[in-house]
Amino acid sequence: MTDFSAFPLPVLAPDAAPEFIDADSCKAWLEDVPLANVSAAQTQMLSQVREFNRFPTRAMTRLGALEAIREAVHFVQIEQAKRFTNRALPMADAEISIFKQTLALWEQMRLGYMRCLEAAAMGDPAMRTHGALVCQRVLAYAGLKMFHHYRAYRQVPAQEWRALHEAYARAEELEVAEEPVKDYLNRDVHDTSPRIAYVRALLTGLCNPNELTQRQLTFVAFLLERWSSKVGVLRQPPAWRDVPPLVADLLGDAAPERMAPSAGEVASLRYLDTDRLAKSLRNRVGLLRKGESPARLALGEDCVQPSCEQLLVFLYRQWCQMRTTRGPERRRVSDVAQVCTGIAAIHYFVSGEAFRQPRDSSSYSRLEQEELAVLGRVSKRSDEKYSTIQGFAVEQWQLLDESSQGLKLMRKAGESGRRYAHGQLVAVRPSDSKSFLLAQVRWLMNSENGDLIAGLKLMPGLPAAMAARPSGLNASNEKYVPSLSLTGVEALNAPPSLILPAGWYKPKRLIDVYFDALARVRLDAVLERGSDFERVAYEIV
Repeated sequence: MTDFSAFPLPVLAPDAAPEFIDADSCKAWLEDVPLANVSAAQTQMLSQVREFNRFPTRAMTRLGALEAIREAVHFVQIEQAKRFTNRALPMADAEISIFKQTLALWEQMRLGYMRCLEAAAMGDPAMRTHGALVCQRVLAYAGLKMFHHYRAYRQVPAQEWRALHEAYARAEELEVAEEPVKDYLNRDVHDTSPRIAYVRALLTGLCNPNELTQRQLTFVAFLLERWSSKVGVLRQPPAWRDVPPLVADLLGDAAPERMAPSAGEVASLRYLDTDRLAKSLRNRVGLLRKGESPARLALGEDCVQPSCEQLLVFLYRQWCQMRTTRGPERRRVSDVAQVCTGIAAIHYFVSGEAFRQPRDSSSYSRLEQEELAVLGRVSKRSDEKYSTIQGFAVEQWQLLDESSQGLKLMRKAGESGRRYAHGQLVAVRPSDSKSFLLAQVRWLMNSENGDLIAGLKLMPGLPAAMAARPSGLNASNEKYVPSLSLTGVEALNAPPSLILPAGWYKPKRLIDVYFDALARVRLDAVLERGSDFERVAYEIV
């Protein structure tokens, strides 16, 4: 029998005095909870559910009260999560506070149902008849707690994985893992089971969530509500195919891994059969490529091409294929790299000079004009003063590993620095490099101890500072803005490109650029689009 001692339940106390003690009193109490003020409502719910979990009562009474409060809890949790998701990292103190409180309420809901599960395991006949529902709820709340780690791009602690596996093990012991359950808090598909709730949590953790945007995470949740039923959880490995199965250890504290089946049966190992899921993904990708609309394939009205197809292919690789190896060129390093963000700051550190309007002497201060007249250049002291005024700075990050196409870096907890977002433009200079390289933030994660870890995708070519402005009849009145250029790399089939502020690209648009001299270029195609930039192919007119 599963041992719950590693996750002790709240001690029952005769002096516990919650404001509700059963389903009816819970419904009456909810009428006075200010749901319009979600922050206050969340605080009240956390306090009262925590107190109720200490209150001695019959398991059926406890279950009724928890079922009565579920819908209100989900409403305030979803609303509160908007205040810490879709934010740059690391989170601000206020965002961290809301994040922790949200996790705490999910945990108290899980513990409440765990108390009911304990009663079922101890032979309570009323609870045994509700064993499947209680197990599904425990697994659902364990999964929701993990999902909100992903939404905040926080590392999921090992104990959360252990709690998930342990709850599924108890569902198997009660022989209810496959029993159907209704969950009307699912958005569309209300039919579920303990096994489906377990699979949803597993597959969400396996989709590389730190690399996905909030919109993509929501789409994954939408898909798994429908498709988790397609994945079996087996005691014996499925028929051997080209790809080893995903294996979960019910006694472990980590996500499933792909591994060859053990020679002998290991009682705690469970094998995920993803054949039906793989077939659904392949079929839909094939139909999308033939021009079928995502809506007709039950992928949602707001799912659009080509991003829909790209995400399905990505999920297929994560769930149904071996993970691609990094290749022999990736090497682990322990070094320091300089990092800066924002086109204006990168322009300054790449050029080593303050940005000024081309051919415009009015952009120089009186002191700088005197330096130009006497020295023929502006002194470095003036440029350094400019960077201080503008707030430009380079940060020191630890370089963890690198390849020809990407870098993995870490900034230690407590070190000051800017906040970072997915898709952001950064410039990075490893200690052995003479110049900065341009990169895009591909994934982000805050570790348990607060370290900020980032994966960067390097852009091909060497960067240079330049200036750009719109072209046209009124162009003479337009100001130049800092921008960057990248040389072409023939070996990678990468053409020369421009790094422009987000929103600049329009097909065949003409702009003026100034590097060593003025030129007019036509924008041909967007090669990459980030949260604060566009990388654009061009041709000189």
